[in-house]
Amino acid sequence: MLIVSDIHYSIQGKTLLKDVSFTVDKDRKFIIGENGSGKTTLLDIIVGLKSPDKGSVKRPNSIGYVPQEIKSIEKTGMEIIEEGISELKEIEKMIQDLEKVGDFGEEYSFLMEEYERLNGYSYRSEILSMLHDFDLDEETVSKPLSMMSGGERTKCLIIKSIISKPELLILDEPTNNLDIETIEMLERYLLQFKGGLLIVSHDKTFINKIATHILYLDNGSVKEYAGNYDKFIKIKAIEDETLRSEREQILIYLEKQRRFIEKFRYGTRSKQALSREKMIEKIIVPEEKMRKEIKINIDSADIGSFKVLELKNISKSYNGKTILKNLNFTITRGERLAIIGKNGVGKSTLLKIIAGFEKPDSGSVYIGPSVEMRYFPQDEFVLNSEDTLLNLMLKEGLEVSEARNYLAEFNFIGEEVFKKVSELSGGEKRRLLIAKLNLVNSNFLVLDEPTNHLDIETTEALVEALKNYRGTILLVSHDRYLIKAITHKVFTLANGNLQDDLIAHTKKENNKKDNLKQKEINKLKARIQYLEKLLKESKNKKREEELKILRKKLERLNN
Repeated sequence: MLIVSDIHYSIQGKTLLKDVSFTVDKDRKFIIGENGSGKTTLLDIIVGLKSPDKGSVKRPNSIGYVPQEIKSIEKTGMEIIEEGISELKEIEKMIQDLEKVGDFGEEYSFLMEEYERLNGYSYRSEILSMLHDFDLDEETVSKPLSMMSGGERTKCLIIKSIISKPELLILDEPTNNLDIETIEMLERYLLQFKGGLLIVSHDKTFINKIATHILYLDNGSVKEYAGNYDKFIKIKAIEDETLRSEREQILIYLEKQRRFIEKFRYGTRSKQALSREKMIEKIIVPEEKMRKEIKINIDSADIGSFKVLELKNISKSYNGKTILKNLNFTITRGERLAIIGKNGVGKSTLLKIIAGFEKPDSGSVYIGPSVEMRYFPQDEFVLNSEDTLLNLMLKEGLEVSEARNYLAEFNFIGEEVFKKVSELSGGEKRRLLIAKLNLVNSNFLVLDEPTNHLDIETTEALVEALKNYRGTILLVSHDRYLIKAITHKVFTLANGNLQDDLIAHTKKENNKKDNLKQKEINKLKARIQYLEKLLKESKNKKREEELKILRKKLERLNN
């Protein structure tokens, strides 16, 4: 069991965490809170990467941890994964060393028992199955992490952590770099996981599917709620309204008492006035929520052309690999379309071609004559890292006071406006892009993963703004809540082309059947290998019969 007791932590004189206490046993608990509230710092303290100013953490015997930012190291993906079974690999080497010298005595028997207890004969098939499930192949995991994409690194760390079977699994924003298929696969594994889960996430659909409890981090403290996100938000709304009403009643009461004190301070009832003055000094007024709610209003330009976008025979290759192949696609006025697909299939490349930041190898892009397009990129390459927030707004044509007031609407308050873009967190950069998006009228939005790194409150504000937007939307996202809330139709990008999602779904179901078949084959191979090893050591008719049956079964599955 994890026991977090009375954690306090400050940075540069600012209190980030105070009186944080909670436990995790075999629960599935999610930490949620605003960007910059200290969620990742809290995880760093729990796993021992940072020390608290005060308080203690009692950790279980084994922890698996997948951080939000995975370092670019030279170990291969497979080396990272096999760190999750280091004890098993050590026993395996000891067995091999004894076999080389022909020592099959007591130590050998003991090691073989341990090897079997730790599922030594099936770990290879288990790894192969997980690689298959998370859409990784052996060629990919033979590369060093430094040559992998963010999604591939996350997958390797997830497989390592799950295969090590820890008592507690800690994940920090695990869905950020994953496509929808992989997120759904991760959900299946987490629901089957037998230990405790502690997860930081902003993905509402993911939280609702997995969570048994919510740990709400607000103003440095944690409050626990039973249930998933939807249940939490209902309870929280009631609590906030109760607190607001209580605060209002107390303020009315205090004002009434102050008027009495001022009226009778020097008269015949001065003692009573003095008594009331001492009494109201002891009354605690509930704090008003300091963070201003973000209100996003994306204004639409004039209606624009009926044909908004037409792509004809678009092809694009990188390093000899075809990403897009003779792709044709048309969007008409008022449509709200989403594009999904596996990581690396070319979704962001397609949007960059549409927005004019990349050129196709062949084909043409037509944008309607009265279309006012606004592009929201996945990364922040459109922002100058050395610019301050204030300077960026001045470049958009705002006056200094106007720019400061506008940035405050997006919770960039006071001296924060002088921060450089390079000093912002991932969530803050996304908020800044939304602020820029908000400044210019458009009738066609091209959005690439707009909710990545955003906290849930800002995501919900963005969703409401997009619902009210009167123009056309083309969206790439892995956020199922966002896709469901604002789009009318979904396309899947695969094999260089766009497919209607109904067709893609049929192919996906067929692939699932193939995956189940492959898993069965891997299990049979592992059992056959195990029986063959035992039969080498000693003859056994029962095992020989089982081996014959399994080989025939494997032959049928392979045909």
